[in-house]
Amino acid sequence: MADLNAVLSRLNDRLLRLEGELFVLRSLARATLTAGDDHAARMRKLVEAAKVALDDEATRPLDKPTRKYVDAATALVEELLVEPTQARPLFTVIDGGRRD
Repeated sequence: MADLNAVLSRLNDRLLRLEGELFVLRSLARATLTAGDDHAARMRKLVEAAKVALDDEATRPLDKPTRKYVDAATALVEELLVEPTQARPLFTVIDGGRRD
């Protein structure tokens, strides 16, 4: 039973590491996509190609765990392809003080 707990612990550690790496990669992809230069156009093409590949993969018969991974990856790619909204200013100056 100790071996099973060790295996589960290692799997959990790997999943946490992968989740962290995915967060970093998503942040880098988002920053690259919003850069507005040649790298952004190239990244957009790569993400669009990933979407096509995932759509193709989704049409195949998949087992339940693989289906979950494909669905999660598809959601991530679709999130990256959405144009981000412009950020609002962090604060606004209200001209409402005393006037001379």
